[in-house]
Amino acid sequence: MPDRSAILSAALLGVAGGMRTFVPPAALSVRGRLADGPLRWVAPAAAAGELIADKHPAMESRLEPMGIAGRLVGSGSAGFVLAGPAGAAAAAAVAMATAQVCARARAPLAARLGSDLPGALAEDAVSVAIAALATR
Repeated sequence: MPDRSAILSAALLGVAGGMRTFVPPAALSVRGRLADGPLRWVAPAAAAGELIADKHPAMESRLEPMGIAGRLVGSGSAGFVLAGPAGAAAAAAVAMATAQVCARARAPLAARLGSDLPGALAEDAVSVAIAALATR
């Protein structure tokens, strides 16, 4: 059974994954905990692409089936690396909740600010910071 701190770290990765699908595996990869060799840079490259693509107005909602599936797989697998099956479950559950909260928060924020860009950039920064904290 993993200790509480490992499960908490997995749950934190779920928060990051609810905001950005590829950030949890990318954080693990950068820390050398996911893959070695050239594959080590696939997850960070995917995360960088997502950070850019998220700003495009035609990007579909994170609440669409592909967005949900990506968050379950990305966060769940990262949580598994940190804390086994309990970590996978914690990360996936937290990612789903975070995805819902953030999707609902961004629209009113965009309306208030006149643009979605500030909220998207803030979400990027928070996601990366939380993943860095979770994988330290």
